[in-house]
Amino acid sequence: MSSRRTTYQVASILLLSAGIAAAQTQETPSTEVPAPPGAVPLEPPPASAVAPEGGRRTAEEQIVITGSRTRRKDLTTPAPVTVITREEFRQSGKLTIGEFLQTLPEQGNAPNFQLNNGGATYSADGSTRINLRSLGVTRTLVLINGRRVVPAGVGASAAVDLNSIPATAVERIEILKDGGSAVYGSDAIAGVVNIITRRTFNGTEASAQYGVSQHGDAQTFNVDATTGQSGDFGNFIFSVGYFNQKESWLRARSWSAQALTYDYNLKTTSPGGSFRTPQGTIGLPTNGTNPTAACTANPLCNYWVTNDPNWTQDAFIRIPSVLDRRLPNAWKIMTDADTYNFAAVNYLTIPSIRTQVYSGGDTNLGLVRGYYETSYVQRDSQQNAAPMPLNPGDYTLPGGNTPITMSANSLYNPWGVDLPFAGRRLVEFGNRTYSQELATFRVVTGLDGTLPEATGPVQGWYWNASMNYGRTSGTFTTQGAIRNSKIADALGPSMLRDNNDPTSAVCVKTPGDLSTVIPGCVPMDLFGGPNNGSINASQINGLGFTGTSRAFDALFAVNADATGDLFKLASDRPVSLAVGYEWRRQSGSQIADPIAASGDSADFNFQSTTGHYVSNEGYAELTAPLLSNAPGVSLLEANAAGRLVDYSTFGTKFTWKLGARYSPIPDFTVRGTYSTAFRAPSIGELFLGQTETGPTVSDPCNFGVGADPRLVQQCIATGVGAGGSGDTGNQELAHQGGNSLLQPETAKVFTVGIVLQPQLVRNLSVTFDYYNTFVEHAIGTIGVAGIIAGCYPAASGSLADPNQQYCSYIHRANGRILFVVDTNQNIGTARTAGIDMAIRYALPTPAGRFGFAFDGTWLGFYDVNGPNGKIEAKGTYDLGFPLPEYKYNLGANWSLAGFTVAGIVRYVGSFKECGAFNSSSGHYESTGGLCYADVRAPHRQVGSHTTLDL
Repeated sequence: MSSRRTTYQVASILLLSAGIAAAQTQETPSTEVPAPPGAVPLEPPPASAVAPEGGRRTAEEQIVITGSRTRRKDLTTPAPVTVITREEFRQSGKLTIGEFLQTLPEQGNAPNFQLNNGGATYSADGSTRINLRSLGVTRTLVLINGRRVVPAGVGASAAVDLNSIPATAVERIEILKDGGSAVYGSDAIAGVVNIITRRTFNGTEASAQYGVSQHGDAQTFNVDATTGQSGDFGNFIFSVGYFNQKESWLRARSWSAQALTYDYNLKTTSPGGSFRTPQGTIGLPTNGTNPTAACTANPLCNYWVTNDPNWTQDAFIRIPSVLDRRLPNAWKIMTDADTYNFAAVNYLTIPSIRTQVYSGGDTNLGLVRGYYETSYVQRDSQQNAAPMPLNPGDYTLPGGNTPITMSANSLYNPWGVDLPFAGRRLVEFGNRTYSQELATFRVVTGLDGTLPEATGPVQGWYWNASMNYGRTSGTFTTQGAIRNSKIADALGPSMLRDNNDPTSAVCVKTPGDLSTVIPGCVPMDLFGGPNNGSINASQINGLGFTGTSRAFDALFAVNADATGDLFKLASDRPVSLAVGYEWRRQSGSQIADPIAASGDSADFNFQSTTGHYVSNEGYAELTAPLLSNAPGVSLLEANAAGRLVDYSTFGTKFTWKLGARYSPIPDFTVRGTYSTAFRAPSIGELFLGQTETGPTVSDPCNFGVGADPRLVQQCIATGVGAGGSGDTGNQELAHQGGNSLLQPETAKVFTVGIVLQPQLVRNLSVTFDYYNTFVEHAIGTIGVAGIIAGCYPAASGSLADPNQQYCSYIHRANGRILFVVDTNQNIGTARTAGIDMAIRYALPTPAGRFGFAFDGTWLGFYDVNGPNGKIEAKGTYDLGFPLPEYKYNLGANWSLAGFTVAGIVRYVGSFKECGAFNSSSGHYESTGGLCYADVRAPHRQVGSHTTLDL
């Protein structure tokens, strides 16, 4: 099935793509080699952003472009760099830097502050991040003025929150689409995003923006003000901003109001949802040698196992209108139509409030310049989930190995057997909420200057020394969860103190023994329905809790570097050298709520985390213009860089980079780089305490009549009875956590490209750049779906033997999966390659100025080779995120006398999505299918997506 959706939006501030505004600029500047738009803007960056000393810039001064530490007069480097100006960002109408950057074609699959449910790939925490090449947010390095920024979150995917960077302070954004570890150190595998702040500003400006959806919700309000002054004394700038986004709900949109299930066999879509319903749902025990024996003494149980040949896979739902729950007609076999629609109580956009303050300045102190940058961001955000799904059988007591069941001796259990699955949506408890209150503080101070004549051979060298400190701290609050230990008591044996008083029910440790009453415990009635008070206020107060945890990340770095000219070869520009040293300490801690830390939460548990590491790093970079203005050589330049690092967690690492560019004529340039890169394991990846997630995956051992005999044997070998596990759910619990033995990721990155700027066609430029990135020792998890597929290969039609190590990761009780251990490992390799293309053209006419721009990316391949074999993920959803072959932005604008009209089309191509086998229905349904793992899996082609902004 293919679907295509086109949406239209109108903004009060015109939306332009990255680079379209550059197509309106004046003629190409007189630089040594004209800069190609799409790699750099058509005009030099403002002097305020690049001047090395006090903001004053002369024609002879040099600048730094991201990807190199050496200074240069021209703007073209061997590596592909995209520069986005402040004006482009303001004209876009986007309210945050992250929202703007996520529209770039080379970026994909990063979380943002609209995310309400993150799933297995990312947690929803109100942050916005960037993910170049879809290689993961941790493999894109984010800098401010060439310096590191403190990450947000100690989890495995901890990275810089782009919303912690005040948008009002931004002058331009430079994106290096190449490995940058030799120049910048760890994390720069996929590329570098360098955010340059404003330095010179005279006056005061203020702006405000308000937006509302066509449904009258999701209101956004943004206001900011900036003031500054520049003069002989130096420069000073101060800005404040306030952003407020209101919530909207999935139920308010026709396309999201109902959870849906897609049947890949029938190619149909039907209402779906959760088997944990407010009416109560049960599954019968199936793990005994003679499972019907337990039912012979109970008429209700005996009726259904006698009359339903598929009772080992079926779930049974309560019919509240039949008051006597002991009667067979008080229950029915559950179908998809009976499921609980959790979509109706989930946010579409989350409420988020952000307050930002930024200040920067510098002053001349004789031969040196003193400078500072400081910022503070306070963010309050919240996610919302459906009421707690009570799920005995999938919950365990603290310790993780004792499953909770509904006792056969409970007053409210009419089945007469211990129920391994007794689902109930606890709507009486209200929705679950997850709130974050985060504060990010950053301060940088330093000195720089130019060495005087008295320093001899190094006179005129630019030097810089700085200190950089950042800290993100926050409080995280959860509401609506329940305690496993309390639930176990409430669902255990119970009895009446007075047989004539139905309100005298108490919980007991030993059936029929009033001397073993559990104080404060009220037996829970799961099958009384949500509207008759079967779960009352006293039970809610006793079973639920409000969880509070705290966390911080801190970064402290000291840096010193110098750069200058050495000598000339056969070029009119000299060879230049940059050298530097950095000492850095990164630390993080997450103090878990005591109930979650003990494993007693029926929502997700996690343990406290703390850790730190220290690095010492030294680097050198040489830029050598070899030849210029010769026959057949307008310019020939080579570049080399190396960086030696020593980490307290894994030892020493050396990375290097080589680059070159060649222009036979000024109209045409060939450029290329080859580099090694690395990423040190993060605090979370190393030290994260055990935490729980609930990835989408089904238990293949819930087989029915006619199941593959090999699958039956594989399941029996892991503790599942001949009747199957009886697990009809589409989520399993995963235990994830850190690994202090992790080694750093390493990478090899190759780029080659051409730049066309024909002098015969003014204001036209075309760039093509090929990239190839190969990551080794990639840090990650195997994935619950991969572990289960490896242990039960027959479920996918494979003849392979079970992977016994994978089977050891799966913990079962009574045949049902309790949890799957899926901790961090150096799991394998990842390789991706493709082509970026950019076109810019500006046409001045008497009727106004017309601008055209195109930015596109073609994905050649994206292959992952890990414990589960090779995954060719291009054009699929097999890695848990889409990887379409084509993405592009296409824009045009017209301006006259200060009036501008613009439009941008953003295109994201289609991809293949495979179904996962649901043993309950016998069909492949949309719950985490893996095309590579299941040779029989049918698929659908998810259609391309086109958005038009005006």
